Order: sequence, then C-alpha cells, then structure tokens
Amino acid sequence: MPPPTTGNTVTVTNPGDQTGTVGTAIGGLQVHATDSAAGPTLTYTAAGLPAGLSIDPATGLISGTPSSAGTFSATVTATDSTGAAGSAAFKWTIGGGSTPPPPTGGCHVAYVPNEWSGGFTANLTVTNTGTSAIDGWTVKFSFPGDQKVTNAWNATVTQSGTAVTATNAGYNGTIAPGANATFGFQGTWSASDAAPTAFTVNGTACG
Repeated sequence: MPPPTTGNTVTVTNPGDQTGTVGTAIGGLQVHATDSAAGPTLTYTAAGLPAGLSIDPATGLISGTPSSAGTFSATVTATDSTGAAGSAAFKWTIGGGSTPPPPTGGCHVAYVPNEWSGGFTANLTVTNTGTSAIDGWTVKFSFPGDQKVTNAWNATVTQSGTAVTATNAGYNGTIAPGANATFGFQGTWSASDAAPTAFTVNGTACG
C-alpha cells in the first residue's frame, strides 16, 4: 500500500520590514514564493497592507501610494491550485509625509493705553514672531469704544469710523524675526475707551 500523499508545500520568502511615506509611491515590493511541485499556479493575497497599497494576485508585486501613516502588520499568502498555501508576516511603517516648512509670517501686537477723562494715549508694539523679516508693515484694528485718534508718532495713523490703519514711518518699516517696532497715538473718547483686542499686520491676524 503506498504511503499517504502529504500534499504540496508552498514557501513564501519574508521580504523583511518595510518603510514608506504618505503620498510617495513605493518602488514596488516583489514577494517571492516557491512550490514543492512544479505544475501548480500560485495566487497571491495580502492582508493588513497600508492603505493605498495592493498586491498583484498573479505576480506577488505590491505597489501603490500610501495614504495613511502608521505601523501596519502585513501578511502575504501564496496559494497554489491544489489549495496548498504558505504565508509570511512583516511590518510596514508609513511616515506622515514631509514636514511642512515653518511659517514665514507671524506677529504679535501689544496695546498699552493710558487713559484720563475724555482723552487717552496708546503705545503699540509690533513683534515679528515669524521666520523672515517684515519689510514694511500696516497694522489694522477696530476700536470697540468711541475713541477718535487726534495725532500719532512713529507711524501714519488714519481712522474711518471705528477702523484704524497704521502704516510704518520711513525709518521703522523693517522688523527682523524676533524684533519689534513701536508706535503710538493720542485721542479722545466720551462713552468708552475699551481697548481693541484683534489686530492684523499686513493682513495676517496677530496675537
């Protein structure tokens, strides 16, 4: 009586742990498998691949562009036409993509008032919190009260209703990163001298 048939043996070569980056296509990872029999055809499947990647069932080539960052436990299985199968498990780490460049803009405006009955002065400090120089600045804000600007220093200050616009003087228009420029004005008020809290410099909202 002949010995029982044990069936074919399918062996998948482990490709080792892989890495990639979100948004960057991988060059293609070829998974190799062998069958103890020469005739059967192998079919490849994969589980746990990073989103955006897929495997060619006929060749075992994994390709695509990762769309999610993280560490993924992938398993590739090769199955022959007799039902014999083999698998290999490995990790695939996908990074979050290139780090965006730091912002080149950024500002902070400090408003320090000095008030008396019916009048006030205010000193403002514009600080460049960005990474490149500010070459010419225009500060805009609105008074929450009924203040009226009467004169200014270190800037040209105009007012339309509650909206105020201050433009640098000829000698203080450049503010290096981490540096500041100061200006101020005097004005009058009757019902309220509440300080403004929202400022923009060259259209960028500031702290």
